[in-house]
Amino acid sequence: MSRRSLFLVLGVVLLALVTTLFLRVPQLRILFADERPSAVAGQEVPAIDGRHTVRIAVAGDTGTGDEAQRATVRRIVEDGRGDPHDALLLLGDLIYDDGDADLTDELVTDAFAPVTDAGAELIPVLGNHDYESGEEDEIFEELGRPDRWYVDRVGPVRVVVLDSNDVADQEQTDWLRDTLAEPQPQGTWTIVAMHHPAYSAGEHGSDMEVREAWSPLFAEFDVPLVLAGHDHDYQRSRPQDGVTYVVSGAGAKLRPTGHQDFTAVSDSVRHYLDLLFYDDRVVGRAVDQSGRLVDSFSIDR
Repeated sequence: MSRRSLFLVLGVVLLALVTTLFLRVPQLRILFADERPSAVAGQEVPAIDGRHTVRIAVAGDTGTGDEAQRATVRRIVEDGRGDPHDALLLLGDLIYDDGDADLTDELVTDAFAPVTDAGAELIPVLGNHDYESGEEDEIFEELGRPDRWYVDRVGPVRVVVLDSNDVADQEQTDWLRDTLAEPQPQGTWTIVAMHHPAYSAGEHGSDMEVREAWSPLFAEFDVPLVLAGHDHDYQRSRPQDGVTYVVSGAGAKLRPTGHQDFTAVSDSVRHYLDLLFYDDRVVGRAVDQSGRLVDSFSIDR
């Protein structure tokens, strides 16, 4: 083999190796990716338009107990003055680093008391860090939730909470199908919350097990909005089979993010998500800790 041919073969092998690593290692994808900030990023949060029926604050990966978590809590409280949130939805990793159930009051109940004392119902989701100690059931018991997957109703909004740490449990998937198929009163909104995202361009990337097991059900039963954390950033997908997927995992921690073909918006910024439900639409406004917009969107019924 000539030297030229040898270099050509080595080049092809090296290219194949780099391509394989790029596809399989999320950290490498991030290095070669960039964010897709919203056109409204940095703008003032507009006044609430019209009379909403329900207002829900959403934050993910909050359980640090540090100033970053406290700043998110203060932002939610400040934005709720005069129009408090009806519910607070926490998207998992409630207790870093290893899910110590003895820290539930400190990192969840007491930390978010300024929000819940104003009238918001706490709706928690289990994250992977909440499983580290094997005390996930004890954490949920402390929070008054006997089941790891469940339904909570906030006015006309039905929040379906899933345990994405246990996607392989067929009982959960069967329960999800039955729950989504249940006839609902006219005017009901159904949204889904879990920890691991089906669509993500962040460091962890898309959880394909979640996508394959549950995304067809979300599309089949016309779920308009699916929320997840896990990646410490903000992302909103383009509608996938009619479903909008939002990653809101930067309530305390932060990592770089990127974009893929399904990405509408991605931004590495600490924030919470403010959801306003109307009769004919749901409006989402991601708000950073300084009170500026990260993104806004509207989903019509």
